[in-house]
Parts: sequence; C-alpha cells; structure tokens
Amino acid sequence: MNYVILAGGLGSRFVKEGYECPKPMVPLFGTPMIGLLIDTLMRCGAENIYVGANARMPMLLEYLDSLRESGLPVVTRPIVTDNSFCTLRCASEGIGGRFVALTCDAVLPPPELREYVAAVEHASGLEAVMGLTRFVEDESPLYARVSAGGEVVDYRYGGEPFEEGVIVSAGIYGLSGEIMDMVDSMGLHPESLSDFQRLLASETPVRVLPYEFSIAFDVDRGQDCAHAEEFLSKYGLRRR
Repeated sequence: MNYVILAGGLGSRFVKEGYECPKPMVPLFGTPMIGLLIDTLMRCGAENIYVGANARMPMLLEYLDSLRESGLPVVTRPIVTDNSFCTLRCASEGIGGRFVALTCDAVLPPPELREYVAAVEHASGLEAVMGLTRFVEDESPLYARVSAGGEVVDYRYGGEPFEEGVIVSAGIYGLSGEIMDMVDSMGLHPESLSDFQRLLASETPVRVLPYEFSIAFDVDRGQDCAHAEEFLSKYGLRRR
C-alpha cells in the first residue's frame, strides 16, 4: 500500500503557543509526530510514503531526508499550495493505484488502522473508503451523512449534524489515482479537503464507503500532545 501524509500547513496554533519547530516536528514520546506516524505506517506494510511537505519548513525537509537516507521509503514532495486539497493533489501525483492519505497529526487506534488499510486494499478503483468516527472533539467538525444503504452521500462543515446522526470525518482517506483523475476530468476544483469530500460524495459517480473508527482526533495544540501520548500508550508506545 502507498501512503500520503499531508504536512503542508503552517501549524498556526502551535506557533501562537510559542513552539519554534514546525507542527509535524512537535514531539510525541520524544519523536517528531510525523516520524511516529511513519513508523506506524511501516508496520501497516507501507510500500512508499509520499509526504506533501511545506517547502518553507527546512527543519521538516531535513528530517524527512534523514529518514530516507536511513533506508525508509519516504518520498518528499516540497510544496507551497493554496489549500489542503492542493496539498493532497500534489502529494499524490503519479500514484496510479490505491493509496491511503491522512494528515500528519491524525491519531488513530493502530489495530483499527490496519483493518482500515485492508478495507482500502479490497475496494475497487472507483470506491473511496473514508474514515469516520462518532468521537467528536473538533471545534468545527466535518459531519458526514451515511445513507441507509451504507454509503456516505454528503458532508457538512461545522453547524449542525445531519439528521441521520452525529458522525464526522476521521481525517483519513482511502483513494485511488483513478478517483483523483476523475475529479480533474470533471472540472471540479475543491477549495479544501472538506470540500473535496463533499464533492466526491455528492457530485461524482464514486461510491464513498464509510469505515468507522472508535476514536480519532488531531493534535492541534500543545495540550493535545499529552492526550495523544496517553491514548497511544495503551498500544505499547512509550517515551524513548
């Protein structure tokens, strides 16, 4: 399986808290969070790990170079993009088959992540497998609408959830090169990842299949680091 890590943002909340390193380099268990994520993806059978990395973060680029030099299959794609969808598009360019994309700060239960990857591997070219969760911690969540037939048919950013129930995006996306090419050929121009998910579910013939995680959250602030470490320690991760 190929993976895409989205690390093109500025991490403005961490900057406001006084952190001097880029958000992907904020440590969890003494390791940059993006390094911890790459370790996890390697355990999930990563063939290649493409990182859409902010080109204005030399510390991050140097760290990714060191991982590649150590023998890890990390492919760095330095980018400066207008929005999060452009980061996804640039980072996934040229991946013809199926791949899993996720943000660099996503925290997911490792056993469920492996099950999710298996679901993505068994999906067809024009089937997307989108991670969802009923664990809502984000201040402005991306609500999903799941039909009675078991497909995601719409998304809504912030506001109120759909009447079908409270379930939100988990920040992980099972896609394919065929899906990305279709979005381009249809002339769709998503302005963000949330807009991309909405258009994919409501405006394209792609079947958007849900995979529900018991818990999923992002590391957006300094206080989230302790939360992430406490959670991941349940799966054997410890400070180095």
